Amino acid sequence: VMNNKQEEIFEKIKKYCENFGAKKTVLNFEEDILKSNSPYLSYCFARNIKGSNRKAHEQVVLESKNPEWSCKFAKNVKGADIKAHEKIVLESKNPEWCYYFARDVKGANIKALEEVVLESKDPEWCYYFARDVKGADIKSLEQVVLKSKDLEWCYRFARDVKESDIKAHEKIVLEGKNPEWNCYFAEHVKGANIDALEEVILESKDPRWCYYFKCLKQEIIDSSKSLQEKEATKEIKQLVKTFRNE
Repeated sequence: VMNNKQEEIFEKIKKYCENFGAKKTVLNFEEDILKSNSPYLSYCFARNIKGSNRKAHEQVVLESKNPEWSCKFAKNVKGADIKAHEKIVLESKNPEWCYYFARDVKGANIKALEEVVLESKDPEWCYYFARDVKGADIKSLEQVVLKSKDLEWCYRFARDVKESDIKAHEKIVLEGKNPEWNCYFAEHVKGANIDALEEVILESKDPRWCYYFKCLKQEIIDSSKSLQEKEATKEIKQLVKTFRNE
């Protein structure tokens, strides 16, 4: 993680580069940056200063074994050794950076990175991986979320992941007896069992969520009527059009 001093140093180097050019910046500062063994400074220098020694800065980042800077280096520095950085990220067993690497780095080994996320049994990163990474094993990631019985991530998974098992997540939310997440599920998850969710909310006797749901239910009813009206109008117009053409 960067600190304020490192950030200050690089901001001054960047300003120097803007004023006096990349060649002078490399000549005057690169050696000192490399000697500092700071993965943050080496990443910033390699990414932003044209003509910098990419391989030397990359070595600093790799030797730090810091998954954050390996992920960012692989993503943003042209010519980066993707597999070397991926190895660092995988060995870290950090589900967050495995997710970012899989999402952002072209040529990443999705299955290997996904395995770390699955092994972590962290519902948050399983949700993000399923939502954002092309080729993810949705069902395996979903099982981790369901087994966690975490109401927030079950709700989010049902809401945002196209292939999710809505009823399985809804069951967890219903069993959780939490009026807040039952309200959100009813409001944002298409195909939710409104009556069952309402029952949990009313049983909670929480005045805030009971009132919220009362307003919400009216919106759902109005929306449903509006949709029915549109469909009926469309049907009648089609019939009239057919009649005219006869």
